[in-house]
Amino acid sequence: MSGGRFVIEFFPGGAVAPATKEFDAVDRGIVECAQTGMHYNMDKFSVGGLFNIITAGPTSMEYLTWWYKGGGEELFQETVKDYNVLGVSLLTVGRAEMFGYSNKPLTSMADFKGLKFRTAGDWGEILTKYFGASVIFLPGGEVYEAMKRGVIDAFEFSSPSVNIPFGFHEVAKYAIFPGIHAPGVLMPFLVNKDAWGKLPDEFKMLLKEEVLAECIRNYAIESADDTKGVAFLKEKGLTILYLSEDVQKEIATASADFYNSKAAKDPFFAKVWNSVSQFTKAMRETDRLQFAR
Repeated sequence: MSGGRFVIEFFPGGAVAPATKEFDAVDRGIVECAQTGMHYNMDKFSVGGLFNIITAGPTSMEYLTWWYKGGGEELFQETVKDYNVLGVSLLTVGRAEMFGYSNKPLTSMADFKGLKFRTAGDWGEILTKYFGASVIFLPGGEVYEAMKRGVIDAFEFSSPSVNIPFGFHEVAKYAIFPGIHAPGVLMPFLVNKDAWGKLPDEFKMLLKEEVLAECIRNYAIESADDTKGVAFLKEKGLTILYLSEDVQKEIATASADFYNSKAAKDPFFAKVWNSVSQFTKAMRETDRLQFAR
C-alpha cells in the first residue's frame, strides 16, 4: 500500500525478547511493535485477561465490535497509559480455541482435580480455584515436549488450524471441544509511543487501516482453515469429545463468580468488566431478535 516506502521487519517469538515478554520489549523500544497476548502481562495489569481472552465471554465478532464501538479501545489506552505503549487497531481477533488435548477423556470438571494442565491467564486461575487443577504455564513452543515427557497431563493452546503445525496430534489421543474457556481471542497491535510519534501521518493512517484489514482477513482464513483442522484431527485418529451443556454451564457459573469477585475488589477491573460484559449481553439480545434460530 505504501509502494515499498514503509517496511516492517519481522522476528519470530523469542528472537529478540523472551517469549511472552513482548509487551516489555515494546515498552523499552527493543522492538517498535508486536503481537502478544495481554494475559501474559497479569503481573502488570489486573485486566490483562479482559483484553485477550474472557472465559465464557465474548465471541470473536463481539470482541471486535466492543473494541471499536463499545469503548474497548479507549479502556485499553487507559490501561497502558503509564507505559510507552499504544494499542493501535486490532492485529488479531481469533476464533474460539479448542478446549484442549489429553490422553484420557476429560468429560467433567471433576476430571481436572489434580490434573497438570497447561494454560494461561484467567482460565488458569479459574481451573485452580474452582476445579482443583494443577495449572502449569509454558510458552507454546515448549508444550509439545512437555506433553511428550509427561511434564503435563493435558493442555490447551489455540484453534484447530493454529494447533496443527505444532504437531499436538502426535502427543494426545483426545481432542476436546468447545472452546468455552476462550470463545474469542483479542490481540491489540502494540506499538511503541516514541516510534509511533515519529511516523508521518500518512503512515499512521495506513498502518491503522491495514492492520484492521489484516485482522479481518486472518479471521476469514482461520475460519476456513479450522474446518480443515478438525478433519485433520479425525484423519489422525484422535477421538473428538464435546463437553455437555451441564459442564459448560458449570464453567460459565464459576467464571462469572471469578470476574464478579475481582470486580468487587478492583474499581478499574470493574470498569472494564462491566463494559465488555454489558456490551456482549446487549449484542446477544439483539442478535437473538435479528437472526433466525
